[in-house]
Amino acid sequence: MPAALLAAVLLAPAPARAAGAFVPAAAVRAQAFPSAARILGSTPDPLDDLALGGEDLRDALAAAPSTEWLMAGLRSPDLERRLETVREARGVQAVPHLTGLLLRLDEPPRVRAAAALSLGRIGDEIAVPALALALQDPSPEVRYAAALSLGGLPTDGVATRLERVLARDPAWQARYAAAIALGRAGKGFSVSALADAVTADPAWQVRQQAARSLQDFRTPRAAAALARALEDPEPSVRAAAGSALAALGGRGNLRLLSRALRVEAVPAVRAVLAAAERSAFERR
Repeated sequence: MPAALLAAVLLAPAPARAAGAFVPAAAVRAQAFPSAARILGSTPDPLDDLALGGEDLRDALAAAPSTEWLMAGLRSPDLERRLETVREARGVQAVPHLTGLLLRLDEPPRVRAAAALSLGRIGDEIAVPALALALQDPSPEVRYAAALSLGGLPTDGVATRLERVLARDPAWQARYAAAIALGRAGKGFSVSALADAVTADPAWQVRQQAARSLQDFRTPRAAAALARALEDPEPSVRAAAGSALAALGGRGNLRLLSRALRVEAVPAVRAVLAAAERSAFERR
């Protein structure tokens, strides 16, 4: 991996916590995987992250598409029209139609994945059972999208389901999404699952993301796992672990970071660790 690319990826902010907003790290080398932007469309909407009186501002300012429009679009034989309809769907009235589409295995995986991400964007808890079922979808693309969306719906049992995905899913993409989602959900009991992933997952992409997610958990278990990850054979994982330790702060964690910086042989990783160390000392 080029040094400049590695540094740019690891110094980037942690993934956004809004469901559907995450774009996978540019450092994925072995297998490309569709981002939320590719599935839902890349046109930014400035209203997406705003709220008015506890309601989504989009819904407050514009009427949701009619049920007739939604149904016509979802039944269209044209794939692109169905995808556009899924992207435009909003409001709780769209949830039953989207969940039905999500669970239809005769639909292309791209459409089912888009439905999962739209359900996460809508953010209503009634979508949780369908998204949970989609974690068993035969397509890794759909499981990826379902895991991302569940991370924004922290109802009872969601974190436990995501932990199972992180531990058992055969596709690294789905485990990767589960590591992101568990960081978003912020449940303290998920530290063990993330710590296991950062030290033992066979995919470096998953280990890297687990390290980034652990930076929000200020526990000895998280710090110990990140300390072990400083010796990971993959440079990007070492860099992520050092950045996460710096974010956790504390004298012990900074000592570990300084020690790792002294022995690190890869220039790009040294650059990331040095920047993280400077940032940590500036915050003290």
